[in-house]
Amino acid sequence: MEFSRTDEKNFGAIAHEVLKEISTHNPEVFRAHVQELCKGLETQAPTAESANDPGAVDTLKACAGFATKFPAEVPKDRKFLHAMVNYAVHGTPPKAAKHAVSVIMAVADKKEMFAKDILHKCTSEFQYGADGFLSKLAALSQLMLLASKELEEEADGVINIAIEHVLLRANASSSANDDDAQETEVEWQEEPDSDLQAKIWALKTLVNRLRSSSDDDSVKETAKPVYKLLNKLVAKDGQLSKKSGDAIPKAHKARLRLLAAQLFLKLCATHKVFDDLLTPADFNVLATVVQDPNPEVRVTFVNSLKKGLGQNRLPRRFYTPIFLLAFEPLKDVKESTATWLRARSQAFQKTKDTAMESMFARLLSLLAHHPDFSSDHEDLQDFIHYILFYLKAVATEENLPLIYHVAQRVKAVRDGVDPPQSENLYILSDLAQAVMRRFEEERGWSMQAWPGKLRMPAALFAPLPSHEVAQQIADKQYVPEDLIDKLEGLVSESLKTKKRRLGEVGAHRATKKVKSVNGSGHGTLSTKKVAGSKTPKTPRARKGRRVREGGISSAAPSSERRRSGRARGKTSYAERDDSEDDAEMEAAGGYAEEEDDHMDGEDAAELSEASGMGTPTAKPKPNGKTKAVAIKEPRKKTDEVVAIPSDDSDGDLSDPPDTEDEA
Repeated sequence: MEFSRTDEKNFGAIAHEVLKEISTHNPEVFRAHVQELCKGLETQAPTAESANDPGAVDTLKACAGFATKFPAEVPKDRKFLHAMVNYAVHGTPPKAAKHAVSVIMAVADKKEMFAKDILHKCTSEFQYGADGFLSKLAALSQLMLLASKELEEEADGVINIAIEHVLLRANASSSANDDDAQETEVEWQEEPDSDLQAKIWALKTLVNRLRSSSDDDSVKETAKPVYKLLNKLVAKDGQLSKKSGDAIPKAHKARLRLLAAQLFLKLCATHKVFDDLLTPADFNVLATVVQDPNPEVRVTFVNSLKKGLGQNRLPRRFYTPIFLLAFEPLKDVKESTATWLRARSQAFQKTKDTAMESMFARLLSLLAHHPDFSSDHEDLQDFIHYILFYLKAVATEENLPLIYHVAQRVKAVRDGVDPPQSENLYILSDLAQAVMRRFEEERGWSMQAWPGKLRMPAALFAPLPSHEVAQQIADKQYVPEDLIDKLEGLVSESLKTKKRRLGEVGAHRATKKVKSVNGSGHGTLSTKKVAGSKTPKTPRARKGRRVREGGISSAAPSSERRRSGRARGKTSYAERDDSEDDAEMEAAGGYAEEEDDHMDGEDAAELSEASGMGTPTAKPKPNGKTKAVAIKEPRKKTDEVVAIPSDDSDGDLSDPPDTEDEA
């Protein structure tokens, strides 16, 4: 602490780093030093004429972390609290103001009085670009999180500043409007400029107001415009508006779409009502951020997903975007993520939780709505790699029958997100089953029929109108035979490296018979040995957006890139602020660990049972092929959908739904 204040022997930077780590992971260490800590902050307090020591932000963070856990042991005298108010209004950098507000709201007896005092000083005659305007925005953002009840009547004024004075303001940066500058424009800024920082704090202000709300009914209406704005940032690549020809710099857009994606994670981790407000269609768009062209965006977002899921704060549907890393060009990122997925899968399997296996239905739905999906043979080969990436992370000899059954069930329902795209699901269902049969042979496993029942997420899937339509779909083969013939080479090549490392043998085992799972759980489906090229074809150049060049080195070969062009280069982790926000959320009552039946915002439904059908099975023809049957678009029958507990609520997918709890 002494070195952090004096920088004696040039130890100041190291001392601040130590303080930062302690405040993040073990703030109670400061118990014996809290008085000294607060005294130092008191003497360095800024004013309108003088700034604080730049290193004070780390001390403030340490004090805020300690005050949140042990508020009774932090000084509450008038002089100290007045110093904290000065930090909240004049502190630099802006995070100093944020931490000062956290200290005040944790220890002050008259919280409302101090909150209104800070609010008045920050909002009266607020001027964009004036001295200290970023600190005032940071303080307002934190007040919306920690003092929303005390400031309920004044909240509209704060929101007006965030929207009208900041977010809708034309960009001050001129480089984006200069054609010559656009060619050399950077795509990422390690240190955001003042315009970008202002937008970041303004967005956090809007979201923090939602996170602090306790009224489920009223928050839904309040959340709609915020969700619309965040969805726009994600879908439009960070573009806020195009008023007056305003063009946002690339670095701003990258940071804003990353922030919007991360704010969605924070909202969905705060309360189930926020997860429910993120519709399946919007979730599918959000998922593509893991394939963003900017490497800093996608890697930082993936790390945020892994952190939230690893701590059981995010609903389980957020596992599915991570499987889109099959074409991640950064080898270390892809391999470390695959290792993490295997570890998570093994952890679930030890507790007999089938979350990762049932997740395959969600993954197929996500792939069916992927912007790169096409029934073209070359495009479908890309989707084989997505399926294999999932299987290599999750599949074992014991759970492969369940995953296979999940793939079969997808062919027994309709698309509930966009019904006209149901055929995409059936193509992926047939493709996944064929890949799994080939995967089983390469592994030398023996797959048995899964005997249980399976519940499908009702928000993603809808029941078929009749058994006749279901049988027509089951009888039709949606994947061409020539593509299936190529699977041997594709699957073998995908498993080759790992098999050599593990010393496995039998790369070309005799074809086995795989039991299919029909409505009664009986019957077999003979799988013929496929013959074809054992060398996978190199995917064609992506028809969509190209991968941006520059900024990050060590890009992977083109064959390893995802063909939509969202993939890019190396890592520079953006703004590591999650640990701070986690502590704030806990202080605000957020980030509660949810029960399993609460972990998924989309209820599940026993779709086939609701319509009186089992799982239809294709009838094998004498020549081993199935007959293609033309299918008329059935009329939707809404009265056949029966809501039952979430597919995340049960570890055993074979359990039938409890009809008494259905609503």
